Amino acid sequence: PYIVGMGRAAKMLLEKRHSAFGNVDGWKYNSKHMEAMRKRLLLNLIQGLGEGKSGEVMSIVRTNGPSDPKQRLPNTLSVGLKDIRSGVLLANIGNIVACSAGSACHSSFSQTMSYSAILKAMGVPPEYAIGTLRLSVGPDTTEDDVDFASEVIVEEAKKQLGF
Repeated sequence: PYIVGMGRAAKMLLEKRHSAFGNVDGWKYNSKHMEAMRKRLLLNLIQGLGEGKSGEVMSIVRTNGPSDPKQRLPNTLSVGLKDIRSGVLLANIGNIVACSAGSACHSSFSQTMSYSAILKAMGVPPEYAIGTLRLSVGPDTTEDDVDFASEVIVEEAKKQLGF
């Protein structure tokens, strides 16, 4: 029964690819849309958390992964929030915003390791690694969705930072 469902999903995807976007290749359209939403999400986080109490610019938000955005997946943002505990943040917003903590290869924090070995190998500083969030967007994600999610994340992060 599962293989039948997989086949039906593939058929629906192909139908959407050929019909929903007219002359525009659906895959390219989706990729560009998701990349735009990912960029908007990052920009919103930087704008929301980029300044500290005194108005001095602080590096609170740090992207993890390739420095060239074109080498990143169009739908995924891995971002470290300096001095934020991502587990605490998720506990407080998990019913509002769907996101994950740490790297995709690290399901939980253990007693022996404070953060993912993957993030450590990528050279992510500990103060950002403990605050790493993985956020994803999809073809149906809207600007309103991104703005709402980033607002919720920013407000919770500000609570943790005390401003």
